[in-house]
Amino acid sequence: MTVAEEMNLDTDGDIFTDALREKYIAMHKQAVTRQDSMIKTLLFADAALALLLFGKNVSIPGTSLGIQDIPAAVQVLTALASFAFLALALAFLNTQSYQAIIEQFDIRRTKSSAIDPDYLTAADNFSELYLKAFRPKMNVFGEDFFAPGPGYKRYYATVLVMIILSFASILLLHLSAITAGIWATWSASWMPALFCVAVFLMNATGILANVLLGFDFIVRRTTPEFDGVELRPPRTH
Repeated sequence: MTVAEEMNLDTDGDIFTDALREKYIAMHKQAVTRQDSMIKTLLFADAALALLLFGKNVSIPGTSLGIQDIPAAVQVLTALASFAFLALALAFLNTQSYQAIIEQFDIRRTKSSAIDPDYLTAADNFSELYLKAFRPKMNVFGEDFFAPGPGYKRYYATVLVMIILSFASILLLHLSAITAGIWATWSASWMPALFCVAVFLMNATGILANVLLGFDFIVRRTTPEFDGVELRPPRTH
């Protein structure tokens, strides 16, 4: 909403230009690259931690040592996986923020027509288009050309729920490995306790940052016709 109002202030279109949009697209690609890097780090750390906690001792290539022979390996991998999870959560938020700004450019461009701006955004930024294709209303900005029947709605609603549950199970696997790492570390002395608290905070912050709760906002200022008027818009996030 804020970006849309900022664009309204640029009445001549001299600031929010196509060139600026391209710069945001370039920054979005950098954010996606960072996000992908964090995904790889998290998968490696989680897999190594799971092998250490639940699997057999795996030898390190080129040495006679196994993972379980490394001092404090559980603690190191637990901390690494937790930090990677936090970094991934924040990188995801950053990527989505850039995506939201780019979408406002396309919404502004198609405002005078009935064209769905999602198709412009998807041409320059990788999007999970199946989320758009499978939802009951494909075009949230206007009327759909084709209305899905009840069979389509039920089937793909089930598919989307299964996708969500699948990703939730991955999160639960990560949290299970982290919990096992904390359990193996916890003691009454201050250092292990501090370690466990830090690991808990990193994972809790990563989860809470992406819960996407809805909150009310009071409109302090918007386009000129609403200057000085306080409005309470619908719940948003």
